[in-house]
Amino acid sequence: MNRQFWKKIKQVRVVTSLVFFGAFTLLFLDAWHFVPESIATALTSLQIVPSLLKVVMVGGTVTAIGVMFIVLMTLTLGRVYCSTICPLGILQDLMIRFARKLNRRKRFKYAKAPQWLHYSVLALSLLLLILGSSMLIGDLLEPFSNYGRMVNAFVLPLAVLSNNAASDLLARFGIYFLYNVPLHLEGLGALSIGLLFFATIGYMSMSEGRLFCNTFCPAGAILSLLSRVSLFKLAINKDACNDCGACDKVCKAQCIDSKSKEIDFSACVGCFNCLRSCPEEAIQYELMTLPGVRPVKVEFSQGRREFFRKVTVPTTTLLLAPGLVQGGSILSAETKPITPPGSLGIRHFTSVCTACHLCVTSCPTGVLRPSFMEYGLAGMFQPKMDYSVNYCNYDCVICGEVCPTGAIVPLDVPAKKLVQIGKSTFNKDDCVVVSKKKDCAACSEHCPTKAVHTIPYENGLFLPEIDNELCIGCGACEHACPVTPKKAIAVVSNPVHLKAKKPEVDNVKKPAVPVTGGEDFPF
Repeated sequence: MNRQFWKKIKQVRVVTSLVFFGAFTLLFLDAWHFVPESIATALTSLQIVPSLLKVVMVGGTVTAIGVMFIVLMTLTLGRVYCSTICPLGILQDLMIRFARKLNRRKRFKYAKAPQWLHYSVLALSLLLLILGSSMLIGDLLEPFSNYGRMVNAFVLPLAVLSNNAASDLLARFGIYFLYNVPLHLEGLGALSIGLLFFATIGYMSMSEGRLFCNTFCPAGAILSLLSRVSLFKLAINKDACNDCGACDKVCKAQCIDSKSKEIDFSACVGCFNCLRSCPEEAIQYELMTLPGVRPVKVEFSQGRREFFRKVTVPTTTLLLAPGLVQGGSILSAETKPITPPGSLGIRHFTSVCTACHLCVTSCPTGVLRPSFMEYGLAGMFQPKMDYSVNYCNYDCVICGEVCPTGAIVPLDVPAKKLVQIGKSTFNKDDCVVVSKKKDCAACSEHCPTKAVHTIPYENGLFLPEIDNELCIGCGACEHACPVTPKKAIAVVSNPVHLKAKKPEVDNVKKPAVPVTGGEDFPF
């Protein structure tokens, strides 16, 4: 196969990767409006770490097929997943291309991948996962989730602002096919970590190619192990090679040693740059047999200073930055975020969620928001219910349908209506009925189960009362409460989700608030 053939194959790979990159970007911008459910499910099933977690936790035929496809593809051709399907990998390729546009003399050179560190990170990630924390394998290093967080933090606000500007402009001409979308920005802590991760990935990509993929990425480590026994591997024909070094200059994974005419295929990401650059066509895919499979070698790189510059500093940045930004403060033991229906409780949610934020972008009310340190270090960036933004729709089950890991178990609508994620609490003295002697039944009017209803108080006024057997913790009462800054009625988390009592439709109470004429509501 000549260079022209591999040039066409490279073009096919680039087009395929851009299609996947665009699809995943749309998915993270708004999963349920841009991308149909069937396509969204198929796309998320092609992400190795979230899919493995979901298969283990809740199963799923489509997800299992996606995992098998990635495994078979890697066992056949090596790590082509990393340069074709992985959105963070494709983003790194775009950064590398940008760097080469800035500096056309930019060349790569062979650098032995620090496999001992890569596999140690994977082992530590799996150990923490067994102990109940997805911090490394998901919250900090998993590529799909990191890309999702960057889109949610940086791209989504720009898209919303552009949409709203276009909507306002078209409305002046009587065109209304666009509508304004609420803009919700992440907190300063989450934004800071997102920017730091983006800057670190940018530096590593533009200076050292796919260093992140071969040093920190847990998906890359899993695929690296599989690619060691792949059916086809890249190899150099030593008789045909003329030692020109063209291949290692374009190898973004820095896995080709042109001097020894060896390729570390476990680090190769299948970009095909070397195949189309070799003037002698000395590099080819070769069918490997079991006797030729090389054992795993765990070696320390010889250049300690180079190792420290390229690996140790980024490691410190990626793994310790959250603690630096937090300033070493300790999370209060009384702080318990509310997790979405289907997440079963805080422990299950934080141990499986990889903080990809698909549920955040697909939530129709926007009540799911990224956290920072509310779950502690082990649950950084994982979503929480924020009733200051909105409340959870009574009939909505979208978050469980889009979750790629099984952190939010899919529920049907009748089952979801009985999941109690929290309970309402009422502070009588803060209520405007007591403090201002004004009518207000906002909490009762918004409660879908009538767990909050009103009872006679004094002087013809009615005061809220809570039946927590009926309460599901949706936050409608808290969001509707007009009292600021501290709500008179608020929801506290159930660390383990409970089952609420089913409302008796015939006995549902309507707000017992008399018509008061022309008085302003609620004051």
